[in-house]
Amino acid sequence: MRAEDAKKFRPDPVYIKALQICTGFGEGTARTDFDYTHIEEAYRAGMGAYQEADIKNPREEISMAEVHDCFSIAEALTMEDLQFSPRGKVYEDILGSNAGFFTLQRALEGEQALPVQPDGGLKCFGHPIGASGVRMMYEMYKQLQGKAGPRQIKDPKLGLTHNMGGPPTSPTISCLIVGL
Repeated sequence: MRAEDAKKFRPDPVYIKALQICTGFGEGTARTDFDYTHIEEAYRAGMGAYQEADIKNPREEISMAEVHDCFSIAEALTMEDLQFSPRGKVYEDILGSNAGFFTLQRALEGEQALPVQPDGGLKCFGHPIGASGVRMMYEMYKQLQGKAGPRQIKDPKLGLTHNMGGPPTSPTISCLIVGL
């Protein structure tokens, strides 16, 4: 429905600010130099979503994210593909000089952070094929409405979900940004 009509139905609507989908054509399987350290479709979906939502610095403007963490390395690559960490520097935000930047605990303690997987992530839910994106969106909805209980992030403005289907060499990626 139109944004101006949403409050007629509930006092606390969550709005879709951007939705981008990018599908690969299998370039990774055809290239001998594909190194699995970057998923171009994730980068392009993220950049398109940021443009649509008028986000200039996702590391500072996104309040929280749920990403497709099918493997630990996939989550780390996604942090770089979505520009949450500079290319090749995600280690610094995970274990290095800025360790814990993506943790819920750091955000709850009032430190500068971008909590990723505030509800635990895909794997802790058993990687529910088909339901992953809905579950991610539900977490963003609960957080934005201030109803996430003990994992509630203080005053979130924008949430991002990233989901991937298929292998990293030819995936389909969705990137959704929601806010108040």
